[in-house]
Amino acid sequence: MTLAVRGHLLLIESARGRASRRQLRGTGANLGAMTEIPPACFAPRASGVDVVQIDDAVNPHAVLSRIKAAARIPGPVVVYVSGLLMFDRTGAAHLGLRDSTPRSVRYDGLPWEWLVNALRSRPRSRTLVIVDFATEAQSWARLHDGTPASLTNSIPVWGVINPPAKSADGTSPFTRALSAVLPQGIPRAPAEVHPSDIHRAVVERAGLAVDTVELVPDAPGLRLGNVHPGAPPAALAPSEVTTAETPAQILLQPSDPAAYTGDLTRIRTASEAGDHTVAVLLARELDHRLATTLGFDHPDSWAAREVHAWASAMAGRYLHACELYRDVARRRMRGLPHDHATVVGPTDCAHAAWLRITDGDDARRVGPSIVALRELVPGPGGALSAARRHLVRLRDDDPEVQMRRGPEAWSAYLGRQTRQSTGHAGMPTVGPSNSAV
Repeated sequence: MTLAVRGHLLLIESARGRASRRQLRGTGANLGAMTEIPPACFAPRASGVDVVQIDDAVNPHAVLSRIKAAARIPGPVVVYVSGLLMFDRTGAAHLGLRDSTPRSVRYDGLPWEWLVNALRSRPRSRTLVIVDFATEAQSWARLHDGTPASLTNSIPVWGVINPPAKSADGTSPFTRALSAVLPQGIPRAPAEVHPSDIHRAVVERAGLAVDTVELVPDAPGLRLGNVHPGAPPAALAPSEVTTAETPAQILLQPSDPAAYTGDLTRIRTASEAGDHTVAVLLARELDHRLATTLGFDHPDSWAAREVHAWASAMAGRYLHACELYRDVARRRMRGLPHDHATVVGPTDCAHAAWLRITDGDDARRVGPSIVALRELVPGPGGALSAARRHLVRLRDDDPEVQMRRGPEAWSAYLGRQTRQSTGHAGMPTVGPSNSAV
């Protein structure tokens, strides 16, 4: 049914890079990409969608007035924000506008709190903020202090915070992917989808930089229009697959092993003693230290991230381990053949950790990225086809998905639940790994 009210799409693009020592300058590339998306995708049940654009904003009060006007719309409202995320001396987040500098942003930037206060009273089911933030080194360092949570506490926010980049010309990867996925539609998905339903599809197409911060709103909330809904995938018989077990020992081999002997010994000792919390903390510190001192693309940083993944897996934190191993594999694929042992090993471990995630929502969220990784690194024993089947089973066990598919799918789901015994029947088996962590 179409709503009598109209929807509203507010597009805000500030600068993603500094054009001079004193000015930030927007290129308009992201707004151009967003205007290629049919507005109806953002409000499929509205009678129409009004679009307002703000490019190269200067005055924060003028931007705030547009946000407040959008907040008064009774229908669905989507606010898209692209630009440089900055922090003042108190740690408050701002959208850097044209004249903003780290010292002046408190006065000439748009405080994120203003946007939150303007939208917080709106129904979550009719509100969505999409962000594609760039960062500088100073603001990026702030993110490790819990800033993403402060951005998303009171309003539904979907998007990414990109790590510092040398150049911010052209369309940002997330926005480029969004402008490709939404107009084409997502096959075998319902006619209306929540951002969390398609987040992995957008991210995998975007090819985001390693360590990009991803923000995904919790369901329920505003739903987007899927212009290409299709039937659910055909049921597939379960099958077994052999993937890598979490390595029993740390085998990190950086360019200068002696430099990290003490770190590795402390991590290994804590893990073997069962003090997994300490082991994970030590591994995370090593990971962050090397990424900061050597850079994200240094091979030793990759190795330290793999140690972090290993410690997380040994602690039973399989979701975190899965995501870390996946990141390691992606990094190494940039400069190594896909069948190289140091690519295959983390891929196998990411797959193995995914199979052990007990929370169905978490497993469904990371599943598409593991399947996409398997498509590049198929692995032995039919791992790719088995990963696809496992993702289908996870989706078949999602009651919300089955309800959206209609009465027949819901009835079949209830029948499966009635027949299914407790436990993890049909869980794929795992075997030993030769991966070096």
